[in-house]
Amino acid sequence: MKHSINELLDIIYRYYPRGVGITDDVDVQLRNATEEHARLVDARIRASKDDRWHAMLRRVEGRFPGMVMNESRHLPSGGCDGCYSFTLDLAASTGRALWFQVSFLAPYYIVHGSRTIEIVKQLRDLFIVDFRGMHFRVPRSPLDPRLIANPHHDSPRTVTIKRDYVSFELSPDEQPYADWIAHEIEAIFGCERMPPEIGTALVPEVATGLRIPGEVRVYDCLFSEHEWVKPAPSDVPAPGVRVEVTSLTERFVAVLTVLRAHHQIGLTLTLPEAVLQLPEPYRQSVGVFASISTDGYLHKDKMLEELARMRPHDESPDTLRAMAAKRELEALVSAWDGEGEPPASMVAWASSFLASWLVDSDPKASS
Repeated sequence: MKHSINELLDIIYRYYPRGVGITDDVDVQLRNATEEHARLVDARIRASKDDRWHAMLRRVEGRFPGMVMNESRHLPSGGCDGCYSFTLDLAASTGRALWFQVSFLAPYYIVHGSRTIEIVKQLRDLFIVDFRGMHFRVPRSPLDPRLIANPHHDSPRTVTIKRDYVSFELSPDEQPYADWIAHEIEAIFGCERMPPEIGTALVPEVATGLRIPGEVRVYDCLFSEHEWVKPAPSDVPAPGVRVEVTSLTERFVAVLTVLRAHHQIGLTLTLPEAVLQLPEPYRQSVGVFASISTDGYLHKDKMLEELARMRPHDESPDTLRAMAAKRELEALVSAWDGEGEPPASMVAWASSFLASWLVDSDPKASS
């Protein structure tokens, strides 16, 4: 190794800010406004113009025609990864693909394949329901009669989860391909292979696109984000059960109707300018990409607090319309005593709002 782990961390901290925008969550906008992130974007763009990369890719494609997939086409835009990356499709011989990644942030490369592990888990008390284009996660039992009208008590309570992870142990059939390409990488870039014990070391105080602090590894920063360590059963969370809307109680459907309207208003008021400028139906049905949690009940104080926090975005007609809806919902919530299920007037208002607001060609979004 040309660098110690501490020297590698110093390199990483030049491109990934330490602790910026990190509290209980990660403020991506704040992190992306840093000098470090700007340096990373610039490194990606400059790397995309490096003739060595294009020359090597041509040589590999010439040696293995029809088997190479360039995984770095996004680099000219400055997005994703700290490396050049391509895969070699060995489906005809091994049924798998080999990954080759060459860091342009540090003089190292890696070669790896993929393996799959099967883990049997007990289902936890959590279910997921898609309602009017939004994913609701409910940390309750899928057998709860207050939320589920016809619970399936005889449903299986275990599930087998398949997880892919990176493997650096190559098969005898894969090794000749890896050796030939590794020789090319070393000759063209003058770099060396980074061993897993270094690459899987954790990087303190840093977040990446997919990882929060405490989960980020050297490989994630200098190469790309993968499942670098074989997951242990304890590391894999138990999934929830998917429940159809038709299985829900009327009371819970009423709750979801109000929550869906509430979150549509919030999404519209806080969407970035670029999204607000999208054509219909993409902007108004943006909730299809959102996922929120609910315990199955409305909480008056929490709703009023969230409504008070919603800030106007600008003077566009869409924002004015959402602001008017926000005031109407706020008045309904304020008049409610906060006990039991939402009043019929609030549910009727939410249903009417959603019917006039959402434009979605997917029939599931209006179920």
